[in-house]
Amino acid sequence: MTNVPDSVTAEWALITGGSHGIGLALARECLSQGLGVIVVALPDQALVDAEFTLRPLAGGRLRTFGIDLTGSGAIDRIMDWLDEEDLRISYLINNAGFGRGGLFEHTAWLEYRSMLQLNNQVMIELIYRLLPQLKLRSGGILNISSMEATLPLPYKTVYTGTKAFVYNFSLALREEFRYYGVSVSVLCPGPVITNEDGLRRVEAQGARARLLVTMPEDIAPEAIQGLLSGRAVIVPGRLVRMLIFISYLTPRPLRMRILEKLFSRYRSDGDQPTNSVLPAKSDTYSS
Repeated sequence: MTNVPDSVTAEWALITGGSHGIGLALARECLSQGLGVIVVALPDQALVDAEFTLRPLAGGRLRTFGIDLTGSGAIDRIMDWLDEEDLRISYLINNAGFGRGGLFEHTAWLEYRSMLQLNNQVMIELIYRLLPQLKLRSGGILNISSMEATLPLPYKTVYTGTKAFVYNFSLALREEFRYYGVSVSVLCPGPVITNEDGLRRVEAQGARARLLVTMPEDIAPEAIQGLLSGRAVIVPGRLVRMLIFISYLTPRPLRMRILEKLFSRYRSDGDQPTNSVLPAKSDTYSS
């Protein structure tokens, strides 16, 4: 943990899952925009490495807090720590989450429960608890969804369900919070490579998968600019935007049959649980 006076910066952005992947890229971009950054992530080597990477860019504007967000009382501990450090949040970036693909019954219930908790419940509770600070500072919220929120994918049923919730929740909350001067934005990236395993999986899918793939550094500038400017929906990449638009124009029964065919390889993956075709877009609490 880096100890610096709160007076170093007037505006802090708290980023969950900020130790690698999209979260780390967002942290780097926030620092480049002059914001102080609080990285909340699993207390592992990735967090140590992230602090080492970000500290030279921070000029004293970096704090880290290691915690398993799915653990009992995790949000209480974060709130207590913020009070102890006299930190007040202007921007909240709910990035932590993970995904899994495969036949519905091939994923253990405990993993589904963790996915629902991390992708949805943690996000809601952080917003609920930090809202008084965000209202005082006319701040902003960025929730990380996915292009898959608009494409209900067979064989990724629970993950796309959680991301659809993030998308709809964010847009609804935006209308409520507009009266407080608090903006709510939702980021809907396409497939993003967050680790070497994800890269190998995408390469195994061939040219079709590689066509859509981006790196975290590619989407972070547009994401943070969208947050700071108060954009409702941020969809990085022209091709991703085009695919989402085409999907809306395609009759639902046909769209669903096409999506099932694209991911039907999961039906021949045997009786063992499978990993997702695409890597998790943020902190992966199991992989």
